[in-house]
Amino acid sequence: MKKYLADNKYLLLGHLCFLVLLILAAKYANVRVLLTDSAYQVFYDINHPGMLINDSRYSMVLTQILPWIAIHLHFPLKLVIISYSVSFILVGYACWLITAYLMRQRQAATLMLFVLLAIGGTFLHCISESFQLMFYVPMLYAWMCQGERLKVKGDTAGTSNTFHLSPFTFHLVLALLVALAFFIYPMAVFYILFAVGFRLLKEGKPCLDKPAIATAALLLAFIILYWLIGASGHDSEFVPTLPVIIDSLLHFFSLGSFGTFLFMFPRLYLVPTVLLVLTLIGYVRGKQWWKFWYLLGYAVAFLVAACIIYQTGDSPISRERYFIPLFFIVGLPFLVDELPRFSQRQEWIGFAFFIALIIFAFGRIMHYVHKYEPRLEAITEVSQLAEKQGQHKLLVTRSTAEEVFPEDIWGLALESMLFTAQQGPEHTVTIYKEEDDFDRTDADLYLNPEVYVSVNWWKRWEIKELNPHYFHLPAQGYKELLKDSTGYHLVDL
Repeated sequence: MKKYLADNKYLLLGHLCFLVLLILAAKYANVRVLLTDSAYQVFYDINHPGMLINDSRYSMVLTQILPWIAIHLHFPLKLVIISYSVSFILVGYACWLITAYLMRQRQAATLMLFVLLAIGGTFLHCISESFQLMFYVPMLYAWMCQGERLKVKGDTAGTSNTFHLSPFTFHLVLALLVALAFFIYPMAVFYILFAVGFRLLKEGKPCLDKPAIATAALLLAFIILYWLIGASGHDSEFVPTLPVIIDSLLHFFSLGSFGTFLFMFPRLYLVPTVLLVLTLIGYVRGKQWWKFWYLLGYAVAFLVAACIIYQTGDSPISRERYFIPLFFIVGLPFLVDELPRFSQRQEWIGFAFFIALIIFAFGRIMHYVHKYEPRLEAITEVSQLAEKQGQHKLLVTRSTAEEVFPEDIWGLALESMLFTAQQGPEHTVTIYKEEDDFDRTDADLYLNPEVYVSVNWWKRWEIKELNPHYFHLPAQGYKELLKDSTGYHLVDL
């Protein structure tokens, strides 16, 4: 028993972590899904025959399969939202199982668990691509390590056989895995390039590693394809120009993104920094200078690049994603090169410390859950008031929304519909946030009984196009939600 635990402790921990994640994802599905991009995607899928694929992120299909099936089987809305929430964890779990058991790359599988150390609020932003990359790229790295064969469990006697794959099959799977990672988010380039460089230094100095070279070639091909089909306007907004790069380097320590890194350093980025130092010390002792300079240079270069790329800022809940790749960049060399040097006693101490960090990470996740739950409570209170007055379409100005809805985000109109309609389509209430000086005389938009306002870049949606199995809005215009010392009030525009 002791030997089994010693040999499989990280596997057992992995199963436990994913079980807890699945429970939290199901229990707090509303808090996770009814938030910005996630709400927009699931709302779109409910009201359109196909799946929403934004900004060439074709890998989004994987996490939409389960809720798409639930929608077309007319499952209750609450179950649709739960299925969407847990689908991201299930996909990650599948990647972990394939990596740990089919490919037998336990170090890469353990690396996936490092994502827990990197997140807090990101757990609520379940559609986060950086989160998903912490599963896709370790699986890609594990496949690169297979060479041109795949090891699987053999006969029941406990022996194992090696089943050889043809070069074509190996490279086909490799291409699919590179595509899976790249077409979820362009930031995958940082992950994949590091994995490629690390493989090319697997012997402590530059060497010829055919899978790594093939991966680099495939990545280049997909980058070219990405630009040929047209980079999304959203992603291109983050590409800095040369003058911006120069100016950012000159004022690097004044960038808001670097300030974010420093602010979150004690609770998030202290751990990868410690692992980085331990690994670098190990490289110095082993005189592995190629790996030393590669790891140090890549980690620093990524930090600088991330701060420059994301200096324009983002919503508070999204800022964690800037630096999630650091956990991959630091975690991979630590698990592959440094952890095997530990004595048995040191490894158990490290494992206990890892468990403590994961427990702390789940506590951090719950902190954000409780921080965002009041938004749904406010939506409940306002929607119940509106229903009593027979009103289902509300407008709220930005200044009022900041007072009424804690942690107010741009997707309020869709979030409120998804939340209220769980009681039945006839209970649907939509609350749209407008600027304080919006045009209240826009009769075609705000007084038209046949339309509702959705998001600021695509305002006018037809009520008749709503999926009647899930939503129903009566033919009426909007009223404005006000709040004063006596409570809430609904007034005509």
